[in-house]
Amino acid sequence: MKKILAILLVGIFVVSIPAASSLMLPKMAMQNISKTPVSTTDVPEWADGNITGVFALKNETGEYEILGNIFGYYGYWWGNVSGGFEGTWETLDGNQSGCFSGWFIFSLALGSYNVTGSEETGGFISLFRTNTTDMTINAVAWASNDDDYVTRYAMCSYTEFE
Repeated sequence: MKKILAILLVGIFVVSIPAASSLMLPKMAMQNISKTPVSTTDVPEWADGNITGVFALKNETGEYEILGNIFGYYGYWWGNVSGGFEGTWETLDGNQSGCFSGWFIFSLALGSYNVTGSEETGGFISLFRTNTTDMTINAVAWASNDDDYVTRYAMCSYTEFE
């Protein structure tokens, strides 16, 4: 029974790849992230709010080690369940920084990132939870580049524009 279920899930996944790639995503998700980083003073027209927080990794004891800061903007496309985002990231020591952008639907986000001053780029898939009571977002992302796959965590607060 488990083998049949696994085969069905793999089959559905393989069949859904061409269908998902043929979807026309809104233009914001397709933009090139190699442009200049977003600014905290120049709010994009499409933005419905901003996100600020930290990204981290989990060490062997299960504690978070904060690696750096993130700042970005998000915009909704279809209600409050889907939209796009773009922003900047920087390590705590200031040695590395870059941009990220992508889109989200419900609690799933897909995106890409780059590292300023290098050719390094990568993609990520993320699961996140939004708490509307205290306006926070907690996420786990699996990021990849040419050489490696890493797991990163984000703890952010968000602000909705009026």
